[in-house]
Amino acid sequence: MQRIVLVSVAVLAMVVFSAPRPAGAAPPTQVITAVPVGPDGKPTNGYQETPPQGQVPAVDDCTSPSPSAVAANIYYCSPTAAGAGTCWPSPPGSLLCVDAPWDKQLHRVSYAGQLPPVQPTPTPDPFALVLDDGTRCRLRNGGAWGGRDDGYVGAYWCGDNAKLSVLALPNQPGTCIDRSAPVWTVKVGELGTPGAHLPPPQTRAVKTAWLAGN
Repeated sequence: MQRIVLVSVAVLAMVVFSAPRPAGAAPPTQVITAVPVGPDGKPTNGYQETPPQGQVPAVDDCTSPSPSAVAANIYYCSPTAAGAGTCWPSPPGSLLCVDAPWDKQLHRVSYAGQLPPVQPTPTPDPFALVLDDGTRCRLRNGGAWGGRDDGYVGAYWCGDNAKLSVLALPNQPGTCIDRSAPVWTVKVGELGTPGAHLPPPQTRAVKTAWLAGN
């Protein structure tokens, strides 16, 4: 009799632990550490450098780590017009910077100075997100954006939907993504003229997030 009871308990345990996820429940956010540039400074892992349209843009300050980096010596360069928020050394005299990961494209910027060693920030912000409905968003890299009257500012630009942005409270970097559960969430909403009264932000799940690694 004791043997039968033990077998029954074991079978029950298998049923409990192999139970499928409830219908409609979102899968955990997929966090991808992208490595688009190899140690030799050349594109790798399916990424390709896009041909420059005109002169290769020059950057004049690459002394800060990329806000998306999870490894050392991945750079943020200015000015913001160069689109050099997440860049890897590609010597001599240049860096390769990631654009949209879904296109697997990089662009080159020139830099005449010496690159100092840099370490990642404690809470990196992904350089790109895909939300639960497929909306694609890229981390803000300076520039003039619209505003709202509730204090939220734009943190990610969602190019597939020109009016939609991932929102954050000002002066609170690294907090626009709620990572307290397996499914990350963000606040999304519209931006308008400074002080514009707009619908309240809506909470959305993050399907995929890209960080920068080596």
